[in-house]
Amino acid sequence: MVQYQTIELDLFKSEGYAIIYLNRPKQLNALNNQLCDDFYAVIEKLAKIEFIRCVIITGKGNAFCAGGDLIEFRQSETPGNFLHDLAANFHRSIKILKSMNAPSIAAINGPCFGVGLSIACACDLRYCTNYARFSVAFTSVGLSPDSSLTYHLPKIVGLKIAMEMAILNRVLSSEEAVKCDLVSQIIDDDKPFLEEVKKIAIKVSQGPTVAFGSTKYLFSRAFTNDLNDHLDEELKHVSMNAATEDFQEGVNAFFQKNKPNFKGK
Repeated sequence: MVQYQTIELDLFKSEGYAIIYLNRPKQLNALNNQLCDDFYAVIEKLAKIEFIRCVIITGKGNAFCAGGDLIEFRQSETPGNFLHDLAANFHRSIKILKSMNAPSIAAINGPCFGVGLSIACACDLRYCTNYARFSVAFTSVGLSPDSSLTYHLPKIVGLKIAMEMAILNRVLSSEEAVKCDLVSQIIDDDKPFLEEVKKIAIKVSQGPTVAFGSTKYLFSRAFTNDLNDHLDEELKHVSMNAATEDFQEGVNAFFQKNKPNFKGK
């Protein structure tokens, strides 16, 4: 298996999922050029592996991702050009993550700031520990949010809270994150965090992956399409999914009163 400098990747072929660990624990998994490159290489690889039907993203150590690496930014001779290139590079990963049929889960094990929050919001599901904290962070150093944060955050938590986080630099606790629907659930300290998230990933990976991909796409278009265009998109996708093996399996299981054994095809 390829070794990455700033990413650790675990593949669980029999269960159908993968775990991406952001692996710069001493820097609280802050994004730098190397992590950006490694993350893209891993996401691109996973998108091409047929058995991958769910992806978990988490952080090594005590943080999910503390944002961008300000040391690297500060050392650049032309910060504007440096950040442009870094962000443009990272946007490639966000696009793949969102276009994959396989749903993604952010397992937020600690501080989730700046681009870390962007990653979490780009995931389809989010779970966290009691120690998780959430902040836009970009504006606290004079930047506008990036890496899809302004696209996803208002849709998830609403414009009011998104604005408070961006303009007042409001930091959300794990409890507040649940209340505003930023995360689905806090996994209690008495349970092994990642093991609980793995259970969710296994459940997701046993689902109709092509239908999940269509659902992800349709939800992403729901805020921009008018009704007529969206009905056309729904018709296209439901017809496509009706031709899948998973649909046949689902129908047969329904009439046989069995649990469907979806293959993601």
